[in-house]
Amino acid sequence: MDPTRRVARIAEMAGGVAMMALGAAPHAPARMVRDVAARVGAETHSFATRAPGIVYHLARRHPDPDVADDVLADRIRSSLGRLERHLDVPHVHVMVTNHVVLLHGDVPSRSSAIAIERAVLGVSGVEGIESHLHPQLERGDTRPSESPRRLSA
Repeated sequence: MDPTRRVARIAEMAGGVAMMALGAAPHAPARMVRDVAARVGAETHSFATRAPGIVYHLARRHPDPDVADDVLADRIRSSLGRLERHLDVPHVHVMVTNHVVLLHGDVPSRSSAIAIERAVLGVSGVEGIESHLHPQLERGDTRPSESPRRLSA
């Protein structure tokens, strides 16, 4: 059996044992048993979904840096997902040509742009970045291509 499946199977069995132990306690209220069983099930599922990554890192494996540009772009998008949610960035557009990443989008601040650029540089296979990330405008500012709003009388 493959090590990843073995770890996931062990986690599932541990969750089952914990649920049986809770069910065997006659003094435990049904609601508590149900709540704990749900929590154990959620934690077991969470561990089982992380198991492949854990095994990958324990085996000291690394992503192949010599991949096609489209694979590298997908790898970058995957690594940016959590960071985009954390920084509350709507979406960063990623394009890759010859392992050089082109980033486009609006970000809340310059520090957010730097965090995104650092995260992209940390992805295996990235050789360079061309960043067109723009900090959002402050209230009352306009873009050069836009005229200021005028109120009609």
